[in-house]
Amino acid sequence: MARLLDSSEVERVVEIDDPRRSLAKDSLRFFRTLAISVGIQGPTAGVIIGPAIIASIVGEPGALAQVIGLITMGFVAYAFVVFSRSFNTASSIYAFNGTALGSGYGFVSAWILFLVYVSFAAGVYASTGDIAQTFLASFGVNIGWVPIAVVGAILSIVFAFLSIGLSNIVILICEGVSILLISLVGVVVLMHGGYRGHGVSASPFELHGVSVSVLALGVVGAFGQFSGFEGAASLGEESRQSTSTIPRAIAGSLILSALVYIFFTWIVYAAFPSAKAVASSPAPLVSVASTYLSPTVGKIVNGAGMISAFGAQLACLNAAARLLFSVGREVGGGQSARNLLVRTSRRFRSPIGALGIVAGLSFVGLFSFVFEPTANRAATLLIQYGAYLILAAYLMTVVGAVVWTVRTRGGLIPTSILVIGVLVVSYVSYKTFTPFPTYPFDYVLLGAGLSVVVGVAMLLVPSFKVAISSSKLLKVTKSLVFESGSGSPEGL
Repeated sequence: MARLLDSSEVERVVEIDDPRRSLAKDSLRFFRTLAISVGIQGPTAGVIIGPAIIASIVGEPGALAQVIGLITMGFVAYAFVVFSRSFNTASSIYAFNGTALGSGYGFVSAWILFLVYVSFAAGVYASTGDIAQTFLASFGVNIGWVPIAVVGAILSIVFAFLSIGLSNIVILICEGVSILLISLVGVVVLMHGGYRGHGVSASPFELHGVSVSVLALGVVGAFGQFSGFEGAASLGEESRQSTSTIPRAIAGSLILSALVYIFFTWIVYAAFPSAKAVASSPAPLVSVASTYLSPTVGKIVNGAGMISAFGAQLACLNAAARLLFSVGREVGGGQSARNLLVRTSRRFRSPIGALGIVAGLSFVGLFSFVFEPTANRAATLLIQYGAYLILAAYLMTVVGAVVWTVRTRGGLIPTSILVIGVLVVSYVSYKTFTPFPTYPFDYVLLGAGLSVVVGVAMLLVPSFKVAISSSKLLKVTKSLVFESGSGSPEGL
């Protein structure tokens, strides 16, 4: 029979006393842990244009699609909650999935999530440049988006180099101030009663005769808006009481970001004459602020989006660096690892070796798209690459959680919830890839697929395969969870 996992044993196998090779253990409380997930989601930056996207897909029932999206994403988030209630490390889904289905499976899923965070960081660099360019132009200052994106990226890398506590406070302040600013717009719209004084109603939460298939497409769109909640799992070694803090941060960030999206979609719909008008606006929340208050407030909302985007790119850098740090430790022999990837700042305990590589890769991503006609197009392509990959990471994790729950005899209800999660991600993936994306997204999807192949191919390198399969961390987690003689899975 499986026995309960003692997370302290996992902590001991990853703990390193050397400040040049270890993270700042137990340094983050709940809100600083929550910050990285909310930061990756970037709800303020997203909600500035999000209502237009959802309106272009489903029309009138935009908020309804997002509510259903929150419910369906909850089944996926539950997989991360199930894992993180048992143990946590900086490796996030590497250890989760590796324990359930073998070291190779764990590595490929971590490789995919790592690429998600790097591409999101690069995409948000471009998005920040785009928003900042518009913001500065409103004051008569005309600067190209690329220099702005580079300056923003360098600034975020500097903050990522500093302590994770400071980084996450910056992220929390960025998103908190941004939400506060746009909330003022929401209050004013409600006070005016919406469009012509009669726009506030429950209409965005009603079906309006829209077919189930169209509504499902809206749910798929909302699915992408809510992703990123799992970022807190990368702080498994830096969060205090991680088996309590991280599950709450994962669930809390999903709920918080989803509520921000749902509320402001409702507000925007109330402020516009129709969903068609919402869909035709490039930045509906900025338009609402300019119309219901003043053009100056519209500029402030644009500035709030820029602040939120900066927090998002910082959060992505932090999460990616910790994933790479943990993989470097695994291939380097665990606690004895001394390679570049496990180098940390003696003062700040930030993973400077991994961060340098992440920063370099994110710049490669950014500069690969600087010749696109607009910053928005560059950001869209980079973020879409990550969006395709994150579906694979989510599916692999929910499948891993099903296996975990069955093997640990977690019960019928948790297993059923996770099986629903598998069906949800599978359906979202089907709707995303059917029909096959047209140009240029077909090439983006091809690039994402090749990236997965590269991760699998790395396991064919004998020395790398041996290093991963010899993981001391996974040996501990498997021995603690699976009953003796039941056959711990080796996976890929």
